[in-house]
Amino acid sequence: MGVKLKNIILIGAGAVGTLIANRMVKFPGISFYAAADEKRIRRYRQEGIFFNGEKLPLQFITPAEASAIPTADLIILAVKTIHLSDALKVAAPFTGKNTVFLPFLNGITAPELIADAFPENTVLSGFFLGHASVREKNSIRHDGTGTFFCGGEPSALKAVFQLFTAAKINTELPEDMAHAVWKKFVLNVGINQVQAAYHADYGTVQNSPELLEICRQLMLEAISVAEAEGVAHTDKMLSPAMQVILSMPPDVKTSMLQDVQAQRATEVDAFAGTVCAKAAAYGIPTPVNQKILELIKNPTVQR
Repeated sequence: MGVKLKNIILIGAGAVGTLIANRMVKFPGISFYAAADEKRIRRYRQEGIFFNGEKLPLQFITPAEASAIPTADLIILAVKTIHLSDALKVAAPFTGKNTVFLPFLNGITAPELIADAFPENTVLSGFFLGHASVREKNSIRHDGTGTFFCGGEPSALKAVFQLFTAAKINTELPEDMAHAVWKKFVLNVGINQVQAAYHADYGTVQNSPELLEICRQLMLEAISVAEAEGVAHTDKMLSPAMQVILSMPPDVKTSMLQDVQAQRATEVDAFAGTVCAKAAAYGIPTPVNQKILELIKNPTVQR
């Protein structure tokens, strides 16, 4: 018998999560809820969540209300990496023995951390690649360009793919998910961090040989770690990443730059922090990522 996904919980109704929610709320035959802590849900219920100017007809639920609905078949996690620990606490009351977890977080560590917290459950891997959403408080704007990539246990993966495709969510299943995840990670390590550190949108980076070179050096260090980790085809990561950077609309800002400008905590530990920590274990020098880590954490550091 295949995996059935009818009761779905979304944790993280932000820049990525709303791209899923916008489709799921229109899809018949499922029970779809956005879950969060009580304070956040109270605010959502009062103010709503808006996608491209329209209020989403979302059902909101807190962990304390979990007993009022069936156990989740699928829990989608779309939070910032810095909020994963809190998100897993929210997830716990909705989780049963057959619950499947599907994270769409930046970085490369989320599936392992979720599996550590819920060792009996199936944990897939996923990421979103496309144009960045623009988030202003409880309002998200996105132009529709992007794809969700998923990988993992075949039966659960098939069910997710069928659900997402039926809900008209662009979804792909890479043959080599480890390579795909690292390829996206390498891109993030370059462009997200350079934008955040130098307050530069894509156009500024595209027109600056210096910033493009910093992107390249950051990504080369990450690729060296990927090679040490045994990831396949690392020679096919740098050129596509540079092509993405050079082809993006010039006024687009990554989520990390948006976080810096809004004075929110950033995901630098998930990017440079992860590269530096893993590299240290292999004896690989990562001076550019180390500098960018210090620069983003302490903006007074000399650029």
